Amino acid sequence: MKNIKFTIPHIFILLLIMGSSCHKDLDVEYLNKPDKEKALSNPEDVKSIGLSGFYNWWMTNNTSISPRMAMWVAADQGTCSWANSGMFHLSSEPRQVFNNSVTYTYANIFENYYSELYGTLSMMNSVLEVIDDGMEIGSSGSETQMVRASAYFVQGLTLGYLGLVYDKAFIMKEHTDYETTPSSPYMEVVEAAVVSMDSVIQICSNNNFTLPNDWINGSSYSASELKQLANSFAARFLVYAPRNIADNNEIDWNRVLAYANNGIARDLAPYMDDSNWKSYFRHYTVRPGWARIDSRIINLMDSNYPYRFPDSGQNPPNASSSDTRLNTDFSFNSNNNMKPERGYYHYSNYEYTRYPYAITTYTIEVPDFLVTENELIKAEALANLGDIAGAVQIINAGSRVTRGNLDELEENITKDELLEALFYERDIELIQTGFGIAFFDMRRRDMLQTGTLLHFPIPGKELMVMELPEYTFGGVSNADGINTSNGGWFPEK
Repeated sequence: MKNIKFTIPHIFILLLIMGSSCHKDLDVEYLNKPDKEKALSNPEDVKSIGLSGFYNWWMTNNTSISPRMAMWVAADQGTCSWANSGMFHLSSEPRQVFNNSVTYTYANIFENYYSELYGTLSMMNSVLEVIDDGMEIGSSGSETQMVRASAYFVQGLTLGYLGLVYDKAFIMKEHTDYETTPSSPYMEVVEAAVVSMDSVIQICSNNNFTLPNDWINGSSYSASELKQLANSFAARFLVYAPRNIADNNEIDWNRVLAYANNGIARDLAPYMDDSNWKSYFRHYTVRPGWARIDSRIINLMDSNYPYRFPDSGQNPPNASSSDTRLNTDFSFNSNNNMKPERGYYHYSNYEYTRYPYAITTYTIEVPDFLVTENELIKAEALANLGDIAGAVQIINAGSRVTRGNLDELEENITKDELLEALFYERDIELIQTGFGIAFFDMRRRDMLQTGTLLHFPIPGKELMVMELPEYTFGGVSNADGINTSNGGWFPEK
């Protein structure tokens, strides 16, 4: 595939002309991003815009009009034969070439996420620009720094996920010349996101403020807690950026450990009020009779359970496990209503019921970043730095024992044994939390099925507007280990 040099994404042309991106195609009509002219008007408007950034990012990451659900099933953590959200097309076996054409029925799913991230990014950049130009918010100065920190945080979030999801993106920050900035490869985009998080850390280290409890719904955040969030997201981005084992081996684990050691002490879990704050991803992936947990996950807990649903369509026996989470987090359901003609490999007898959102209530906290995830990042960093005993202590103090009631690991185990236990915890404990975790973990371990795209191309609509050639990834015949997986997790492989 030829490398393509991009100029400016059309979303920024539209933003410069219109000042806003539209949300009419989303599941829910959430708070519209105000136009750029309003961002320049007065301090209260700037404050409101700056503090709306996390909400807009959250809704973009939790809509069903994004690649999130398709990535979930492509990673074989979830399974679903329905075509909603592009799921069937990314989970079909053998894996197919990703359709990046503007005529693709589900093109808006993948285009929407890209454009919405840039819409949010544009508004945060506008906020930072007017503050840099001298605007003061409030009388003490602390509010100005609070809004700056919030805007940098969301700038980092949007750039971070552009770098994790797409093969390349445009690094747009405050004072960027939109007309001349070319696209950058994913690792440079991720590094730019980490720089934004470093700005948050610096601001929070030198200021004292409290973000209101509707910034992250249901929880107020102090400057020190926002600093912890920025550290954890920086660690998350660095760990999840690799596209293959070779990339993963190049991670600077000392750097990751430094961020994770200063990371979150409580879960990031916004409260869904079923009014403004909603998680459509959670709604559809735990909805009874719809999406299920892939047999691969159940097989991890019970090696006698088939890792792939039988091609005969006959239900296997119930699983059993010494891991008590099989009973607390999963529910057995022998009825499958998926389409058998699309492959029995989509079938599963297990639903994920740890978090009951969309099962019993629509008002609940929805975890995005668990303290457990931060601890597992620490443990992985220690293991890769040679401190196996330190990594074992973290795992033994965590969910493996406290929730799974599994035996503690011995401190003299090998690094490979330690990492196997660590990724088992990530597979079981982090289900339904952060965007794309299972996909990113499988990707960096060369475990995505052969032919699975390793990242998405710039959406076809953007390419068409910029009059650039269409390109794409995926498909068994394109398996190169760089843009398309040439690995796989099946035991026989």
